[in-house]
Amino acid sequence: MSQRPSIKDIARLAGVSPSTVSRALADSPRISQATRERIRRIAQEVGYAPSLAARALVTGASPVIGVVAPSLADPYIASVMRGLEAASQEHGYQRLVASSQGDPAQELAMVQMLAGHNAAGLIILSSRVREGYTPLLEKLAMPVIFVNSLHVGDRVFNVMTDNEYGGWLATSHLLRMGHTRIAYLGGPERGRSHAARAAGYRRALEEAGLAFDPAWVIPGDGSIEAGREALHWWLNQPDPIRPTAIFCYNDLSALGLLAEAYQQGVAIPDDLSIVGFDNIPMTAISIPPLTTVEQRAEALGRYAVASLLAALATKPVTDIILRGELVPRASVKRLEAHD
Repeated sequence: MSQRPSIKDIARLAGVSPSTVSRALADSPRISQATRERIRRIAQEVGYAPSLAARALVTGASPVIGVVAPSLADPYIASVMRGLEAASQEHGYQRLVASSQGDPAQELAMVQMLAGHNAAGLIILSSRVREGYTPLLEKLAMPVIFVNSLHVGDRVFNVMTDNEYGGWLATSHLLRMGHTRIAYLGGPERGRSHAARAAGYRRALEEAGLAFDPAWVIPGDGSIEAGREALHWWLNQPDPIRPTAIFCYNDLSALGLLAEAYQQGVAIPDDLSIVGFDNIPMTAISIPPLTTVEQRAEALGRYAVASLLAALATKPVTDIILRGELVPRASVKRLEAHD
């Protein structure tokens, strides 16, 4: 069969009507088990693959999950996508993925576009939109799952990392290692994850009896370049009060900081200790290997799909918050009292 096999081709080979083939492939109880098995065997032999549109017509439900991400090049997003893809494939769903390039207006446009493509529901990763979602969410006739951001609404649910706890965990580790002059390299200014991690950083300092200094919150956007620029910020600080450690919003910016430190002859961790956030794969092989906070990214993706499918089945759904774990490696130096 030179062309892509169709339902009509299977019907002709099986000696039944096309509607019978459609029902059999949809596992309809109106068709006998023996006939369903025979039709599925013929479909497999000829290499039949139903189109997404055809499946939607047969089942009355879309087999597509719309996904919006700020960047598909971000290793953390890639890890979330691995969990999301595995879980959706296990349940027979395809993904229609769009990137907002970190632009809030583009994100809203991508959500509207995917909703117009008859997706069963939407999963939005690391939203950059702080206000403006409510009117759009009220119009969407589908469940929406936000990963690592917080939104409310009818059929709107959240799956997230406890970012404040993660920021507290990273900073507390530096404090236990003897550091008292700790800076924080931030993330996207309007991002909820950045605000929460900064709050955890501040809480850990205050619990240790140290004053929070806003001047030591370094502006950033989570990029490698932001990490490189942070190293020059550090070099420009007066030596007697220069921070001995920097907690970074994410691993990408921490790796940028590591790379620029090497270029500028700054020894890590002897001159400066660094902690990241995410535990992306390359942190285990950086030089030195990066201490970081494990965000359980693949689990976030799997939980997002599970929440979406539960909402589609009208089952009870609640927000899910996962706590990360510290991954200590070699980028943090233990300071003695005289350091």
